[in-house]
Amino acid sequence: MGIRRALPSDEAAIARICLLTGDHGHDATGVFGDDRAIADVYAIPYLHGPDCVALVWDEGEGAIGYVVGTTDTRAFQRWFVDQWWPSRPPREVQTEADRWLLPSAIDPERMLTDAVAEYPAHLHIDLLPEAQGRGAGRALIETMVEHLARAGAPGVHLVAPKENAAAQAFYPRVGFAPLADDHSSVTFVRRADGD
Repeated sequence: MGIRRALPSDEAAIARICLLTGDHGHDATGVFGDDRAIADVYAIPYLHGPDCVALVWDEGEGAIGYVVGTTDTRAFQRWFVDQWWPSRPPREVQTEADRWLLPSAIDPERMLTDAVAEYPAHLHIDLLPEAQGRGAGRALIETMVEHLARAGAPGVHLVAPKENAAAQAFYPRVGFAPLADDHSSVTFVRRADGD
């Protein structure tokens, strides 16, 4: 019970968790024209991409939460646009949510925020409700930050939608500080190297 490295066999569970939390922490089933699209952007690439790590929270019945990330956002972004996204099934805009997700997936600048210079690593974390409020999120974050530090990343960032009030409250509790915000999201940062 607890944290382990993600296995190839966890891909379906990770995609499901991403979908069930993909609407600002709520179920995104039916929000996109293809329910798999959000996981193909925010979760599954980290099982395959450069300098990536994927950890899951498993209480014995399979993954019910995960944290995924990379030590090098710039390299990951290049790989994502050049190799990963072109290898995915073609998708057409069918819903309002597709209008932002699909163009953002092909945007070569999507992940290159101002935070990347000082905080070159980034991560995404999602937990099903049964894993929330019991320390799983904190444990996943701490384990990931330790991994990123051992891999040489001086800092890590993430972007959380303002609409996700639980995420906005959670990240400061696990050592992240807000760096920047816009009309829809906040960029949080944390040193990984302990400085």
